Amino acid sequence: MAKDTIALLKNKYQGKKILVVGLGLQGGGVGIAKFFCELGAKVTVTDRKNDKALAESIEALKGFPINFHLAGHSIDHFLDSDVIFKGPSVPWKIPEILAAEKKGIPVEMELSFFLNNFSGKVIGITGTRGKSTTTNLIFNVLQQSGFPVHLGGGLPGISTINFLKNLTEKDWVVMEMSSWALSAFHKGKISPHIAVFTSFYPDHLNYYRSMDDYLLDKQAIYHYQKKDDYLVINDKLKTTVNSEVLHQHVIFYSKSDFPKKPEFLRGEHNLENAAAALKVAEILKINNDKAIKIISEYKGLPFRQEIVGEKDNITFINDTTSTTPIATIKAIESFGDRPIYLILGGNSKNLPSEILVKYLEKVRKIILLSGSFTDEFAVVLQDNFKDKILGPYDNLEKAIKKAYVCASAEIKPSYLLFSPGATSFSMFDNEFHRGREFNRIVAALIKSKN
Repeated sequence: MAKDTIALLKNKYQGKKILVVGLGLQGGGVGIAKFFCELGAKVTVTDRKNDKALAESIEALKGFPINFHLAGHSIDHFLDSDVIFKGPSVPWKIPEILAAEKKGIPVEMELSFFLNNFSGKVIGITGTRGKSTTTNLIFNVLQQSGFPVHLGGGLPGISTINFLKNLTEKDWVVMEMSSWALSAFHKGKISPHIAVFTSFYPDHLNYYRSMDDYLLDKQAIYHYQKKDDYLVINDKLKTTVNSEVLHQHVIFYSKSDFPKKPEFLRGEHNLENAAAALKVAEILKINNDKAIKIISEYKGLPFRQEIVGEKDNITFINDTTSTTPIATIKAIESFGDRPIYLILGGNSKNLPSEILVKYLEKVRKIILLSGSFTDEFAVVLQDNFKDKILGPYDNLEKAIKKAYVCASAEIKPSYLLFSPGATSFSMFDNEFHRGREFNRIVAALIKSKN
């Protein structure tokens, strides 16, 4: 029971010094800090960002007895802690974490801590692309089929750890799991009851030393499953599991496993996401026709190939969560039925960008945003698409307005596609901040008379 869980955790952590490393802006750090304050722990928060950058998260903790140490870390806080909770984007090998581990201080992460203390069932979804959409598809199928289900994991604004207050062994939690969050699963040797692995492409090579390191963290989602657990994995990833000895039920899926095109989700990659959700429904013995209907009618997530408005035969598409070249390719493929005016660029993740070249041939104009990725790709773009390139712009509004002017000259209906293929940190806090700004600018542009 949840009350028993909380009583045990309160007994264990009351009066203990808890250090939250990485408050962040997505709600995870805030949720952990609140949770341990309510258990009676002594909570300190440290972050390399300053109070201005973290103002929204700090305001959410107003009234809680928390000690903030911002704009940098002090090793004394780490070494004086009883337990450290590391944020997903904080590397394991920063000197302060290494020193704490050497001293024997436990370093935890939210999702692995949750799995270790939750008595219900967890469905975990990972993948370079598709994990957020697949997570929500599965959640919708379970919710509309009467399951006591909750949405958790790495999605913005969700505090999974706080589910421990109320959920019981009868509950299900469907969780998006990033490779960063999964890194702690290796330490705890845990995996969810049902693991879904959607895709694997180059990503986060500004964080990982190699693709092998990145894959290793992804594989934690199924590596510690038991014989009565399930791995649902894209057929394209067979070679990633063939060499391993797997004891769980392994179910492969492909786009052909979903019998119809979803009404709102575009692209073959979304057919694969739909197929993954349908396989999970089959495992849980949910009526097949009902599951197909629920999946087909799903309207999609904000900021993922999201149609946000139309003006003058131009459809505006917000794909700000496109932070890799592969994601931009998927977007170009999804909207290939009309001319595309593409806003591209930002900061680098040290990913191969040449794979984009043949797909950019299908694009009418490429409007560039400033950033290190744009600088790296500039020579290739100039060599191949000199007449298509505009910019780079260090102002998103100027880039959007330029793309709009170009698209307005198009006789046919067209797309203004915002799919940057790079991170946002040269201009924004994160991709969601970038996406909100795109929507704000587009809304004003649509309302304007010119």
